[in-house]
Amino acid sequence: MFFHLEMERALIVPPKDMRKNIKDLLRSKLLKLVEGSCSRRYGYIIAVTNIDEEHLTHGRIGEGTGDVTFPMKYNAIVFKPFRNEVIDALVTEAVTKEGFFAKAGPLEIFVSYKNMPSDMKFDDNTVPPLFIGDGGVKVQKDTCVRVKILNTRIDADGMHAVATFKEDYLGVI
Repeated sequence: MFFHLEMERALIVPPKDMRKNIKDLLRSKLLKLVEGSCSRRYGYIIAVTNIDEEHLTHGRIGEGTGDVTFPMKYNAIVFKPFRNEVIDALVTEAVTKEGFFAKAGPLEIFVSYKNMPSDMKFDDNTVPPLFIGDGGVKVQKDTCVRVKILNTRIDADGMHAVATFKEDYLGVI
């Protein structure tokens, strides 16, 4: 789920931005580019924890453009969910008869009515609509649920997952 990784990225700086405090420029540019971004390989990059200062000023000038490319090495905390991982989430949108959406940090999760226990029934007569179980358990907006991830998709939009709470120890918290 959460990892502390060593990562690399090349930053391109145009000649007009070359100045005395290039280290500060590179640090701020790296933070803007990577924090809050999502990559298929690493997942969601939460925060940069350390930037390797050793190679910070070893740029290469590009022929014809004058742009300088700086190889940056840094450590970052990333969030990447995996299949069969159990995670706590908050129901974020109104519940529909098809299921509900929940969020766990940057991960958007969909739980279909087919992936709920058989005793959970949709009740659209209540305001707001909700799923209600035999023991009086209710799933509605702002309910905390514990789900098991069935599949994930990571793209430029963000991270998405399909989950279930049909198994033991899963459901409303």
